[in-house]
Amino acid sequence: MRGHNAIALDINPFLVWFGSAKVNRYSETELGQVTRYAARVAEASPDEKGDFNILPPLFNIERWWQPDRVRFLCRIMRAIRSIGDENRPVRDLLLIAFSRTMIALSNAAFNHQSMSFKEAKDFPKQLSLFAQEDNRKFEKRFLNDVEFVVAGAAENPPRGSTILLADSRDVPHVFDDGADLLITSPPYPNRMSYIRELRPYMYWLGFLKEAREAGELDWKAIGGTWGIATSRVAHWNKKHETYFPDYLSDLLEKIRSSDAKSGDVLSRYVGKYFEDIWQHLGSVVKLMKRGGEMHYIVGNSKFYSVLVPVENIYRDMLKKIGVTKTTVIPLRKRNSKKELVEFDVASIV
Repeated sequence: MRGHNAIALDINPFLVWFGSAKVNRYSETELGQVTRYAARVAEASPDEKGDFNILPPLFNIERWWQPDRVRFLCRIMRAIRSIGDENRPVRDLLLIAFSRTMIALSNAAFNHQSMSFKEAKDFPKQLSLFAQEDNRKFEKRFLNDVEFVVAGAAENPPRGSTILLADSRDVPHVFDDGADLLITSPPYPNRMSYIRELRPYMYWLGFLKEAREAGELDWKAIGGTWGIATSRVAHWNKKHETYFPDYLSDLLEKIRSSDAKSGDVLSRYVGKYFEDIWQHLGSVVKLMKRGGEMHYIVGNSKFYSVLVPVENIYRDMLKKIGVTKTTVIPLRKRNSKKELVEFDVASIV
């Protein structure tokens, strides 16, 4: 939005799609089409067989949505999917509006660091007597979300940006003459799975077809810990060429010995996280201009009684690579344990 030539990358294809839709430039004609198509989508007639085919294969879907809401969402999604590729920008914006509606109508709760579910007593009482009235409410919610998305999409960035599907442990050569500035907030080593939070969007929009795909993607992601990623990390061992500061090896041993049941797997999880970060730093530093700035917004972590100074480990890894001008700037305390802080690890290459 400030006119810079920006390139971002992510390993998750849904986030690449979403990011690309966010930075796309939309014409007034396209935005008008979104509003007109939205009215047709909201008024689409139910098709019991066709709607059933839209139902995403999300495990225990009834925990996420009540039946009447699932039927409504299937009807809306079927109508959006009928929009052809020639109107892809229109379809993309409608899918973003659908995503807002879908999560708003779900039983998901966001009153905690990680997504949870509302208690059954908090579910709206759904009576068949009011089914038509409820559908009108759902349709109004969708049309309001479309209006919100269209208003945001009207604020076009002055220059185009690119979102790449790529692994940040092996960053592609994105600028011929190097990058001036890197800003990122990587996953923290806190066993929070981002794929877990994104599953409803990815299933509804067709980026996931089965549960195993989510685990496979989380295994590829830095800090991933969903499904099979957890079982695989139990067998992880550090590569010989990976650099760890001596105190990190000591911290991993303390985590391992803190709990007989889970200490070993948590120690390996933290170790794998920093091995991935080591690979990333070694890759991305090569792409920076001399004098370019790098900013990592990252928080420290605590496992049992062991505080892991993530910000210092980043700094020391960068120093090992040859980046000596690094400042660790505390930004804010996080809303969890009092020792946990968010930092800007700021470097000049």
